[in-house]
Amino acid sequence: MFYAEDSSGTLQTLLHLSPQQLQAPRTDTYYCPHCKEALLIRSGTKVKPHFAHFPRSECVANRGESEGHEKGKWALYEWLVQHNYEAKLEYPLHGLAQRPDVFVTIGSKQIAVEYQCTRISKEEMVRRTTQYKDHDIFPFWIAGSKHLRRSGSSVIHMTEFLRNLLYSFNHHYHLYFFDSMTNRITIASNLRSITQRKILADLQSYPLSNIRFPQLFQTPLSSSLHDFLPMWEKLLYGYRTVYHPHVSRQEQSFRDDLYKRGLHFSLLPTLAFLPSRGEVSGTDASYIWQTNFLVNHFRDLEIGLPVFFPEQAALSTINGYQPDLMKEYSYLLESLGYIEKTENRGWIKKKQVVFHHHMRKALEDDRKTIAALKKLERINI
Repeated sequence: MFYAEDSSGTLQTLLHLSPQQLQAPRTDTYYCPHCKEALLIRSGTKVKPHFAHFPRSECVANRGESEGHEKGKWALYEWLVQHNYEAKLEYPLHGLAQRPDVFVTIGSKQIAVEYQCTRISKEEMVRRTTQYKDHDIFPFWIAGSKHLRRSGSSVIHMTEFLRNLLYSFNHHYHLYFFDSMTNRITIASNLRSITQRKILADLQSYPLSNIRFPQLFQTPLSSSLHDFLPMWEKLLYGYRTVYHPHVSRQEQSFRDDLYKRGLHFSLLPTLAFLPSRGEVSGTDASYIWQTNFLVNHFRDLEIGLPVFFPEQAALSTINGYQPDLMKEYSYLLESLGYIEKTENRGWIKKKQVVFHHHMRKALEDDRKTIAALKKLERINI
């Protein structure tokens, strides 16, 4: 650890001491801020000076860390210090059970930088994030580079771990990755779901020396639904024509339910597959909840009657944004002429949706819907 208490209870660090200055502290006694055990001082030509527990210590703060994690948090700390930020490495915070990898103070704002190389549970991530927020500290999570798995130049693999690390700035989703071996930080922005596991992203990679901290939160030139339509069109065609024998239990249950209703997945109306920005943080595949809405709340409704939109669950980002998936979906239905806003701000049905019986009709529906979306002005959904 990089901070310890001296005999008077004051936090001390060895980070910026010269080899000669390091000799003096070795005669003093330092204590762990968490368990109050006496600590060792370790330093060397290849080791940053730090405090360490004696062997067999059972302190919860005495956790082993990988070399990549150690190098990464040190690189992030030095980067912030070089840009004249007030940064502290593994600084113990009063009233919190954890030490952020780097603690940064910018004016009146406090930021806890967590460089997460290993997967942790959603519960643990929520616990840490909540504790920071409760103390008015902004939690900034950066994933290790091994969690960035690509398919080509603009598609990344989404995992539940990464879904819990999402941020939203200016209504665009972001993820952050850092490679401690190359000292490069990668920003994945303008995220859009292709499937639950594949995400379209704008990926920008920078050496730490070429980027400043505020730039991490700037949104690049935003993409719209129009930019995503070619990928969505290809995906939709695959849903129609490619058979996938091995699917998740949730997917199989969904398909079984369709079969009981006399419906087939490949013949669903195009309205069951509409893309929206909030899908990235959705807990279910969009075509499942869109199909359920069409079947349970729209198909049998007469023209002119009010339309009820049930809530659809979506995860909140770390910085507190939670998309309204049904609201995004309703905007698309309105743009396509299926619903209309009334004077009392509710929706009424304007056009019937057709459930197909032949593949030719389903593909024709796709072509017409795609053409209609392309004719619309740029849609920020």
